[in-house]
Amino acid sequence: MEQKRNSCKQQKEWYYERINIIAGYVNNKSIAPMIFNGACNTRLFEAWVQQVLINELKPAQFVVMDNAAFHKSKKTKELIESVGCKVIFLPPYSPDLNPIEKFWANMKL
Repeated sequence: MEQKRNSCKQQKEWYYERINIIAGYVNNKSIAPMIFNGACNTRLFEAWVQQVLINELKPAQFVVMDNAAFHKSKKTKELIESVGCKVIFLPPYSPDLNPIEKFWANMKL
């Protein structure tokens, strides 16, 4: 009796890992960029503010943010205010008022 050889084929699952970037935008230039895998959440955003953004801020600057849930933590506001800056939130659903949205749109092309 003849035995057939079974060849082992390892099948790899392919998927795309989501890569994101957080950055500020001042005078038509991005500042304090941070690249990360996955989705943003409050904890990650607070870490970016504490470890990256506040080192770039100057007293009396305004930090303008949209209404993403992870932007609205008490700790984020306290960190920004601790360096003499003020937090301002844009009206809901107003990406046209947020200059960094145009920057991101050009990055995605």
